[in-house]
Amino acid sequence: MSSPDSSLAEQAKAGDLEAMNQLVAEHHAAITRLLWRFARSHADLEDLVQETFLRMVRGLPAWRPQQPFAHWLQRIATNTGRDYFRRNRIRDRWQAPLPSADDAATATQPEAVEPGGDPAARAAAEEVKHLLARLAPDDAALLTLHHLEGWSLVDIAAQYGWTVTATKLRAWRARRQLRALYLSVTPS
Repeated sequence: MSSPDSSLAEQAKAGDLEAMNQLVAEHHAAITRLLWRFARSHADLEDLVQETFLRMVRGLPAWRPQQPFAHWLQRIATNTGRDYFRRNRIRDRWQAPLPSADDAATATQPEAVEPGGDPAARAAAEEVKHLLARLAPDDAALLTLHHLEGWSLVDIAAQYGWTVTATKLRAWRARRQLRALYLSVTPS
């Protein structure tokens, strides 16, 4: 028995544009929510979502019906977010000041992924994103998926081809580094 996603993916794979559009429509909100954790701005988020779906279209010939389509698409999205972290790892960004609470409160975020109407929650979310951006790209992606998206370390290890032990160690080191970064920017 195939899932509705599998049927649509098979049709899209065969060149059915309506099926492809339907897949995008069904998964757009979930992919946007996932990639919001990676993006620095609304424009970057839109680019990441668009890039994910372009990669989906290009990758459909390689998709196998034995794979759950949603998991396959999530893998594309997380790899897109990870690539984004890599592209934006610029030394001057490390030196950028933290956004003020006013900046975070006025930042535009899609309604579906906003961390709440509370300006303090939005400011905290922006501060976390800023601190994560200062980590190595793989470490930022790992912490984003584990702590913000709720993925298990086993799933993350499978996603990136790491061992579970290496993933646990990398997560521990990344949390330690994130804590040190937080302490370095937090007033005493």
